[in-house]
Amino acid sequence: DAAQIFTETQSRDIGCLAVVSIISEEQRRNAPGAYDYPDIREAGPRWASAVSDRIARESGQSMEFVRKAIWDAVGKEQAGVRDIANPKSYVDQRMTTCLALMRADLERASAGQ
Repeated sequence: DAAQIFTETQSRDIGCLAVVSIISEEQRRNAPGAYDYPDIREAGPRWASAVSDRIARESGQSMEFVRKAIWDAVGKEQAGVRDIANPKSYVDQRMTTCLALMRADLERASAGQ
């Protein structure tokens, strides 16, 4: 089980990569509501690449394994949204958390840390 292989932080980051990937793709497709969030079509993939590299390095898992964990998380996020009364509220909450993580990581990276 991937949950036992990754740390809590890595699992959180994988979940956020899933959410950011979904919104980024919806923005590319101009899906209704996708631009309720900041435009992440460029920053999202850049962050996903950096974080998946870090998770692979830290966990000792292959990039293929990490990518599969992210795809699994995408499926879980999409399935979860279908089963709740207020999906917009859930996505708003997830994006607030995940955008903050993404911004902090990208700022650290641009500062060369």
